[in-house]
Amino acid sequence: MDTTIQYEKPLSDYRRSERQEMMIAPPLDLSFKKATTMIGIELANKRPQSVRTGKVPLRTPADRFVTCSLWLSNNLLTSMNGFENLAQKLLDDPSHLSWLDLSFNEIEHIGDDIIKFPNLKIFYLHGNNISDINDVVKLKKLQTLRSLTLHGNPIENLPYYRGYIVHILPQLTALDFSAVLSAEKKKAAPAGFYKMIHGRT
Repeated sequence: MDTTIQYEKPLSDYRRSERQEMMIAPPLDLSFKKATTMIGIELANKRPQSVRTGKVPLRTPADRFVTCSLWLSNNLLTSMNGFENLAQKLLDDPSHLSWLDLSFNEIEHIGDDIIKFPNLKIFYLHGNNISDINDVVKLKKLQTLRSLTLHGNPIENLPYYRGYIVHILPQLTALDFSAVLSAEKKKAAPAGFYKMIHGRT
């Protein structure tokens, strides 16, 4: 009996699930580090943990990690300022970043440099302080983005919150860990949608 594990092959498949991302390479987990900023060396010098993943990603001679997944959840971050530089310090190839977890921080705005990561597929932002729907408009340029979380942010209290997000980001297949149905995408935009987003779509 052949017990060889058959891995779903595609390195470039934008439909990879969270589990498949972890099978390709362990995430770089810098969660629960009490970090307050992405600027400078505070996070870059933290020791990665393996409690949740079982292992840490390989490290190159240049002291960068070979992974497509970066977890920075449960810190004390109030801003994404400096994220691009942090990714360049930590990751062997930042352009391949496909899973970013910033959940349970105190972030108020989605950083402009997020669009520098065109292969991002999974973006966790739940449990932060994001309140402006126009922040989400920035993510339109990430055409590979498939899973986004924003629940637990003030933005969730907007009327028609889910309808707004689905219309802004039709590329999503999951929002707040719930599948985006084709029927949702076909619905007319919620009342006041175009006024709310200031014509930026």
